[in-house]
Amino acid sequence: MGASASKPETKVFTPAAPVDFSASFLSQLENSTESDYSRAQYTEKYIQERVASELKKLETETINKFQGSLKESVNKAEDKSTLNVNETNEKIDKLTKVLEANSQFFKVEVNDSLTKSRNSVIECLKENKGKSLNCWDEVEEFRKLVKQL
Repeated sequence: MGASASKPETKVFTPAAPVDFSASFLSQLENSTESDYSRAQYTEKYIQERVASELKKLETETINKFQGSLKESVNKAEDKSTLNVNETNEKIDKLTKVLEANSQFFKVEVNDSLTKSRNSVIECLKENKGKSLNCWDEVEEFRKLVKQL
């Protein structure tokens, strides 16, 4: 099954018209150091150099565009207002007060039973390295306590 497919076949084509090559051309082909592999290497090198040059060109264009837009935005910011140290410090103080007030809303009180359950899960996992399923009961108890919060 498939014996003929595994053997490479060579096909020979004979032209209808006689083809004659000069001796110098044939000797040049025989003495050529280029092979299919070396031609492929040259082609690959050419493609890589071309891609690298295109990428370099795109990179410089992008950098120039970025720098231009950066300069425009800085100029617009300078035109709109001048920076004052006192005003900036006042804004920072206001923002820190708002952040402190907001942080009060998100504080969570942790009771002793939750802390003990957490510690028991940690100890169980340390004792059973690589066998985390042995700590299933402790994890479930910890989850129940967290849901109660």
